[in-house]
Amino acid sequence: MKQFERRVRSEKALLHAAAELINKAGCSKTTLAMIMKKTGLSKGAIYHYIKSKDDLLAMVLDEKIQEINEAFFEKMGKSKEEMKDPAEVISMSFAAMNNPEGVVNRILVYFIGRYDHKTARNALRDFDHYMVEFAKFWILSGQKNGVISDEVDALKTAEFLVLMASGFRMRRLYSKSHTDNEEMADYIKDLLIKPVLSEKI
Repeated sequence: MKQFERRVRSEKALLHAAAELINKAGCSKTTLAMIMKKTGLSKGAIYHYIKSKDDLLAMVLDEKIQEINEAFFEKMGKSKEEMKDPAEVISMSFAAMNNPEGVVNRILVYFIGRYDHKTARNALRDFDHYMVEFAKFWILSGQKNGVISDEVDALKTAEFLVLMASGFRMRRLYSKSHTDNEEMADYIKDLLIKPVLSEKI
């Protein structure tokens, strides 16, 4: 096996193992020793890819972002008639957001508690920046395909959606309140069709 292929396979095994362990034990309880045991990689091999556990979690977070990105472009590659309704996409996003046990949410919450560490702080900032740009691009694409109102201010609405997502994520930590995904999706659909955050504001 070529060195590049071996490296890619080892890195994927590392990320997959980390995500599985985070799902089962959470971020704090997941250790590099557990990852070594699960992957069969030596300590030296693991440190060839990462400098710390935070580095590994940041890589897992980045991989999950790439998965979202790929799924999005698959949807956007379709014609206007085939393009998914914005509410459907948002509904799926809110379902994931309201799952405190999800890998992305677990890592984000863990990093919030470690904000004084550079890797955690940078990962949080990168994630926020990506989500705003992603939402903005999605809105602009929806406008181009005629499924989102041209009056919607893409950047303001993207910032609003990401802010709301962050609020839901934090609220799930301390509240027993459950948000109805369908109602929220309908509200956001109305916002995109009859905009409040428009360029006129």
